[in-house]
Amino acid sequence: MRQTLPLNFAWLFKPSHDPAENPVGSVESGYEQVDLPHTNKILPFSHFDEADYQFTSTYVKTFEAPNLEAGHRLFVRFAGVAVSCDASLNGVALGRHEGAYTPFEFDLTPHLISDGTNRLHVVVDSTEQKDVPPFGNVVDYLVYGGIYREVTLEIRPESAIETCFVRTFEHAVAAESEMILDISCTFAKPVADAHLRFDLMKDGVSVRHYEKTDVQGETIRVQAVAQDIQRWDLDHPNLYELAVELVVGGITVDRVVRRFGFRSFAFTEEGFVLNNRKVKLIGLNRHQSYPYVGYAMPARIQKKDAAILKNELFVNIVRTSHYMQSDAFLDACDQVGLLVFEEIPGWQHIGDDHFKQLSMQNLKDMITHHFNHPSIVMWGVRINESPDNHAFYLATNELARTLDDSRPTGGVRNFAGSELLEDVYTYNDFHHSGANEGLDKPVSIAKGIVPYLVTEHNGHMFPTKKYDNEARRAEQARRHLTVLDSAFGFGQCSGAIGWCFADYNTHVEFGSGDRICHHGVMDMFRLPKHAAYVYASQNDKVPVLHAATNMVMGEYPGTSIPPTEIYTNCDYVKVYKNGEYIDQFYPDWVTYGNIPHPPVVVDDYIADRIAKHEPYSPKVAAMIKEVLLAYTKHGINLTPKAKLTVAKLALFHHVSVKDLMILFGKYIGDWGTKGSVYRYDGYMQDELVVSQTLGASGNPVLYVKADDVTLSHGGTYDATRIVVGLKDVHGNDLPYAQLAITVETTDELQVIGPKVQPLIGGSIGVYVRTTGTKGQGVVTIAANGFGPQTVTIRIE
Repeated sequence: MRQTLPLNFAWLFKPSHDPAENPVGSVESGYEQVDLPHTNKILPFSHFDEADYQFTSTYVKTFEAPNLEAGHRLFVRFAGVAVSCDASLNGVALGRHEGAYTPFEFDLTPHLISDGTNRLHVVVDSTEQKDVPPFGNVVDYLVYGGIYREVTLEIRPESAIETCFVRTFEHAVAAESEMILDISCTFAKPVADAHLRFDLMKDGVSVRHYEKTDVQGETIRVQAVAQDIQRWDLDHPNLYELAVELVVGGITVDRVVRRFGFRSFAFTEEGFVLNNRKVKLIGLNRHQSYPYVGYAMPARIQKKDAAILKNELFVNIVRTSHYMQSDAFLDACDQVGLLVFEEIPGWQHIGDDHFKQLSMQNLKDMITHHFNHPSIVMWGVRINESPDNHAFYLATNELARTLDDSRPTGGVRNFAGSELLEDVYTYNDFHHSGANEGLDKPVSIAKGIVPYLVTEHNGHMFPTKKYDNEARRAEQARRHLTVLDSAFGFGQCSGAIGWCFADYNTHVEFGSGDRICHHGVMDMFRLPKHAAYVYASQNDKVPVLHAATNMVMGEYPGTSIPPTEIYTNCDYVKVYKNGEYIDQFYPDWVTYGNIPHPPVVVDDYIADRIAKHEPYSPKVAAMIKEVLLAYTKHGINLTPKAKLTVAKLALFHHVSVKDLMILFGKYIGDWGTKGSVYRYDGYMQDELVVSQTLGASGNPVLYVKADDVTLSHGGTYDATRIVVGLKDVHGNDLPYAQLAITVETTDELQVIGPKVQPLIGGSIGVYVRTTGTKGQGVVTIAANGFGPQTVTIRIE
């Protein structure tokens, strides 16, 4: 029977390759021991040369051959190697693989030493190769280098089930609990007089059994009615397993288990439909890169991204820009109920015939390897933002539809009127520039009414660092909000996927000169900017309230502080200043009439307090308030109306400009005080559900919290993120804090990246990994002026 054995520990690595080296001789000097996933070069956070990791390196793994039953073979399977590699076993060439994102395997059986030590030798070329996607021209992301995903040994019978694809379709009865189960299998070699057993399982318990007799040939496709099922949906991602046994001559020769979900979906001219219910798709694009190690992170860290997208940002779709991503990430999308648009590697450039052949192979590998993920709702069959190419894209669409007739195709373009060979017109819409409408009209871009999805927006139009001034950070949020409002306003538009989830390293031609594209709604450590709360506030499950301000007057030119935008899903917000109630504010439906939860805008921190506390009549108090609010918006450049009011106050009510300035300092500017404290209380159905306090704060607090306090050192090493930051006494981030921290670990753990790191925008993520020693690992965070803090992590 088949068996999978991890092969991730104790590899030997050197950052060079000597063609004269004997692949079966003794290991020479220059090697170090490493574990997989592995990056060929630990990089700085920023300001490095991308040529630093573009070299050829050598990996060596020695192992004892497992016992093979008669009629079984041993394969080595690589989940991802960047960019290309040549492998040999015991000095015999196994083959070559080109491309950084697709899995591949080699048959070791003919060259295996069954009673001794075997030596697997892998030469990895991490240079940018112009005839290998995504290269050939400029590329706005880095591909890094190394054996950056896991490796396994796989024992399989010669009469193996090669592929097993599970589709689900609506049944004629149109019952929620009944669907058509459609199963197709291919075999490694033709079978005769065989039959298949299918066991449908939920949570490990068999719920239905099917059989197919008289199986002949290399492929088979069968259908059955599945009753009393629970559908996979965004809120209830119910997962099933299908165990398939191949029986020949009364003997079970192979068994595979495939996880899937029952669901139906469609991109229509009126939007996206999931399980017969219309859903507006709101999501973000994801690069799989991290600080210091690029792509080389283990499963837990990959899965964490899916959890952040679904449970912190509350989006319902992610685009895997611009390549096939890890099994672990897609498994997590299945588990949390996050839809996926997955696409082939590339960026604007279509290369030569070899490039196109590799693109076709990438498409085939992507679909066959990730077919059974219920989260995937569309295959991307076009090089991102490439020009029309009728013959090439006719071929990619035909291949995708041949391999999978249950999902639509999409092809991401960035110009109007592109030839539509796919099922969905997918378009990168960068129309919004801050003062205009959020999106172009779908019908004008697609030149007709067709299924339509915006696959990028914002991003490079307004790059924003987590430590930028407050006005810029708030403007980034406002731009995302405007685009989402447009997406909800266009019925034809299935939704909008923003650029992008998190900041990422890039080439010298892009980014901010620091080798970083600051396009994310989160930074590279997956820590939020203001724009992140635009997405989070659109959920209907968890109360969200985030004021995009620190309420510090000196942050703005001329102390002309703008109205406060509060990203929230609350019905209304009550505002207090120094404990005194100011007023109640409601969502801004006038400006944002389409989005489910517009921001609450607080544009009046005075209310009736001048009339209550000063010796002025209500009429004069109202005139004073008018002037003070005008000053907060315009500074000294008052509108003609406000200037006239100032003149009337001086001539008829004996309120001088000096008096107005004193009142401004008292009711808005907090001049001569230690600052005010503002509280925003969010209410749902007249119940207080969430609150945020801003304003004057004493000494900052060093914040340290691990995502996970239990790790598992199993098939490979495990890792987690520890968030470290400075917060004020109210619990708010201090985005201009630049404190240096030192990280130390006990032997059970190891820091990924440098041990001394600066806070970036007031916070940072520290990644630590297991080393193979079980027990209690301790991470100590130290910073000048703060006592050391420790995090204890159990390693199982």
